Amino acid sequence: MKELIRKLNENGYEAYIVGGYVRDYLLGLSTTDIDICTNATVDEMDKVFEGIGKKDPAYFAYHIKDGEYSYDITTFRKELAYKKNKPVKIEAAPDLGTDLLRRDFTINTFAIDSNGLFVDVLGAKKDLNNRLIRVVGDTEKKLKEDRTRIIRAIRFACTLDFDLDSEIMEFFSKRKNQLLNDVPKEYKKKELDKIFDSNGAYKFFYILRRYGLAKHFNINFGVVNTNTYNRYGVWSQLDTTLPLSKKEKSIIADIKTLINKKDIEFSDMKLYQDDVLYNAAYILGLQNKVRVFKEFMSLKSIIDIDASPDIFLKYVRYEDVKKVYRIVERNIMEGYLSNDSRSIEEFIKSCNYE
Repeated sequence: MKELIRKLNENGYEAYIVGGYVRDYLLGLSTTDIDICTNATVDEMDKVFEGIGKKDPAYFAYHIKDGEYSYDITTFRKELAYKKNKPVKIEAAPDLGTDLLRRDFTINTFAIDSNGLFVDVLGAKKDLNNRLIRVVGDTEKKLKEDRTRIIRAIRFACTLDFDLDSEIMEFFSKRKNQLLNDVPKEYKKKELDKIFDSNGAYKFFYILRRYGLAKHFNINFGVVNTNTYNRYGVWSQLDTTLPLSKKEKSIIADIKTLINKKDIEFSDMKLYQDDVLYNAAYILGLQNKVRVFKEFMSLKSIIDIDASPDIFLKYVRYEDVKKVYRIVERNIMEGYLSNDSRSIEEFIKSCNYE
């Protein structure tokens, strides 16, 4: 990253790291997608970097992939017209300040120069400190010209645990929310995955209820337990017309099967993968039970004990199952206990393991 900035500077061009990378750095988060803006043209960038990247002249952009890192380097630009949520009329901008005005939210307008110094011309630091999502410029104009920004505003509020500013909330209250219908379903699904994989999914459903947005996100829901293992657990509690892959549908269907059964048995541990087991366990409040089942499956013994963990769990606290298992094992091996499920259950019932 610094090497790219250095090369541009050595060839006489301005260059800044901008956007989400700087925001996440200040929040202590990591990302592999890095945006750089410069006064160099795409052809000039290609010359500086000796053709290692991919040119995208229509968007004044140059893309470089380096291992896990992706660099989008763009010429300072102004976006003058939008169609179908994408800029269709773009022209070069004279400086960094003008370029930053085209961006979506103030927290994405941070820049870092070649000396590692922060540039903040739009009050990004103040909004970051106040944990506030605020649109750059005219809120209604920005959200109408690119409707994906509506979803991004909600996503940032949820994943970063920030608040929406008063103008965005007023927009949601007064505007016709069918603007979201112009956002492709695939984009909605991608953004919702990010929200559901975060700790902020509860805020998402609060926003949807408050502003009546659910149908415009193509979902229907009642009470949702957002304390899940990952996004599949949230999806399993929704009805949706958003595009789900065959794999996702299978996982979600299996989670629903266990939820409807209202229990997880030891036999289920070999039937279902972890995405299914752990999500169902979180939703049903059976995390400890599944943890014990997992530990039970990993226990190594030179004898085959004729007892499932369900028998242990009838009489033993979750945290003591492993200890009692070893007591049972030792008594069988020493000849004090018959290795059959009925004898083992009676032993466990009367076992003093404190």
